[in-house]
Amino acid sequence: MNNPYQIFPKLSKEQRAELKTSIESVGLKQSIVCDEDKNVIDGHHRKEICEELGMDWMENANMRFNLTEDQKKALAIDLNMWRRPVMLSQKKRVELIQIYLIAHPELSDNIIADLFSVNQSTVNRIKKKLMQMHKLKKPDSTVGKDGIRRKIGRRDGAEMIVKNSKEFDSLRPAIHVLKGELRGMQRRPRKLLSMANRRLRLQEIKPVKILPSNIKIKCCDFRQLKVEENSVDLILTDVVWSTKAKSDWSDLSVLSKKWLKDDGLFLTIIGQKNLFEFVEAAKPYLKPVSIIALLFPSLKKSWASGMLEGWRAALIMNQTGNAKIECPDLIKVPSFEKHYHDWQQSLEVALELVKRLSKPGAIVIDPQVGTGTNGVAVSLLGEGRKFLGCDIDENQVKTTRHRIATEGKQEIA
Repeated sequence: MNNPYQIFPKLSKEQRAELKTSIESVGLKQSIVCDEDKNVIDGHHRKEICEELGMDWMENANMRFNLTEDQKKALAIDLNMWRRPVMLSQKKRVELIQIYLIAHPELSDNIIADLFSVNQSTVNRIKKKLMQMHKLKKPDSTVGKDGIRRKIGRRDGAEMIVKNSKEFDSLRPAIHVLKGELRGMQRRPRKLLSMANRRLRLQEIKPVKILPSNIKIKCCDFRQLKVEENSVDLILTDVVWSTKAKSDWSDLSVLSKKWLKDDGLFLTIIGQKNLFEFVEAAKPYLKPVSIIALLFPSLKKSWASGMLEGWRAALIMNQTGNAKIECPDLIKVPSFEKHYHDWQQSLEVALELVKRLSKPGAIVIDPQVGTGTNGVAVSLLGEGRKFLGCDIDENQVKTTRHRIATEGKQEIA
């Protein structure tokens, strides 16, 4: 069966023999390009020769996924036009230009003309014909030789290098789960497994109407949350780690001062890079008391600073800056839990924080509840504690309610 992406003429017997000799001598030096279904886009002769020689043609294969059929054919053209001189008939050249234009309608006529060694009027004529046949929509703008994108949508597709057939086979189910979601170069193939598991987990979430009587979750901005003044024992949250959220930090600090009891505590987990700026934003209303260090199981590179971090700060504040907190200032993070979101925190850590910083019967609030880890912790610990959480993202609220119903206590009043 012919491969639809084997667009160019096959090698001559002499060329194929020369290629086979080269692969026998030095191995497969030019990676084979294939899609998520293991269909070869570029390297058909190399694959055949590897199979003849009993070699793994998937070794260091360059995988491309989320590409349309037209984009795969255009990629095959891209990879062959520059690599080996090909004698093309006028009919074949027009056919290749049509394929390429359908896949990349944003490219200017001069780029296409240079690639196929034709003049711009030829490209323009083919483009107009495709539009008349409704095979090509008129683009709003084009990308020229200067590389500047002028009012045009991004190209689709993703790319990844796999080590061998074994790695490909292990990743293939995840790639199909994530199809349509991935963009650009994927530099951490193993991460696709956790991403796929997360997507499947999120698909399993069902609406939960009834929660335990001590748990309340609302979909709203924390500024709209109705909380009795001087009633809260612990505000436990994970604020957005960006200076762009400074106004939110300030507003949250104002409300926290109103909500907290005189001996109430405010705690947020925050990255080291933004720690001091958060303290500065909150300082008029809340004063720093202490820090509990969350120790990582291994060093983790910070995307913000580039440092290899071994711990994270759980910053404790209150209205005066004075508080007697009789508990250890270290908590070991057993693992990086990201089952529902990249920003998800460890449940074991949340359990420890609630246990150490609140007494039985306490009121705990999370004004930016996210995936609901703190709510699950309060639900599990019980002892009369009450929890109120909110988030502006209704999907996060849905996730939180699901987690409390499935991971928290099932005692429905």
